[in-house]
Amino acid sequence: MPQFSVTWPTRPGGVYSQFVHATGPTEAVRVAAELDWPTSPGYSVAFDYEPEVWILRRPYRLRSRHVQGPQFSDCDPNQLAFTPIPATT
Repeated sequence: MPQFSVTWPTRPGGVYSQFVHATGPTEAVRVAAELDWPTSPGYSVAFDYEPEVWILRRPYRLRSRHVQGPQFSDCDPNQLAFTPIPATT
């Protein structure tokens, strides 16, 4: 079963990734959403945003590729870095 990296933004800032085994990107998002996300105190995962999904293949640097969602990292120089807005209570 392939391994995926599923990344959601966190509030008040940053991103957090989980690595899961799944049959495809949609199942990877479902499996990752059901996990317990150990975020730092004061941070929460922004599940209301679409996650970034990569399929991971060894060697990771040469064969992994983006398969779904936006790219939150600064890997794409033509795309602005993502900054989530803090949730209001």
